[in-house]
Amino acid sequence: MKSHALAIAALLLVLAGCERTEPTEIELQVGKASHVNGCNVFLHHALAQDPFVADLAYICDVPESFVAEKNWWGPGSQPPASSIYVGECQRFGMKFYCVENINPGVSVKIRATYEATHRRIDHIRPIR
Repeated sequence: MKSHALAIAALLLVLAGCERTEPTEIELQVGKASHVNGCNVFLHHALAQDPFVADLAYICDVPESFVAEKNWWGPGSQPPASSIYVGECQRFGMKFYCVENINPGVSVKIRATYEATHRRIDHIRPIR
C-alpha cells in the first residue's frame, strides 16, 4: 500500500512539472497576432522614429485559437492600438511585459519582467 501511495505521489509531481508555462521572452511580429499569457496581442507597427515606437493592440480572456483568425480579438469590436516604447511595460494577464528591443518594420521583443502578487495588481515583484 505504501509503494502504491509513493507511485501516485511521483505521478502527481511529474504532472505538475508538465504544466504549460509561458516563455519569459517573446518576439511579436508586425502584422501578426500572438498569444501572450492569456491575451491575444497584435503588433500593428514597429517604427524607426526617434525614439523607436511600436503600436500594438491586445485583448485578454479570449481563446488562443483566435490568434490564427482574421478577427484575432474574437467577437465584438477590434481593440484600439496604443504606442509603447523601449523600456515601457504592459500588463498581459498577471505579468508585466517590458519592451526590450524594437526592430523597425519587423518585430518587437518583450520580456516578462514583473508579476502581480495577487489579483488586485497593486503589488508587483520582479520575475527572476
